[in-house]
Amino acid sequence: MTTHVLTQEELQEIKDFQIKRQTLVQQFGFVEINIQDLKLQKQQLSIELNNLKQLETQIGSKLQDKYGEGTIDIEKGEFTSNS
Repeated sequence: MTTHVLTQEELQEIKDFQIKRQTLVQQFGFVEINIQDLKLQKQQLSIELNNLKQLETQIGSKLQDKYGEGTIDIEKGEFTSNS
């Protein structure tokens, strides 16, 4: 078995490679953490959207029970009946 001594340049090349690889692995970890955070935020926003849709339905039903079918002009604060 023969042993060879690596040159300083070869050693530096290997060390630089290891540093770059370690940095890349860390960056992937940070990206993955951000992805998980975004997924959680998306879930929370989906729940809020669902709640908002339910509220919209409740408000619509309440107004329809009170005024019947029609349209609302929010700017004027007026309800116009379809009949």
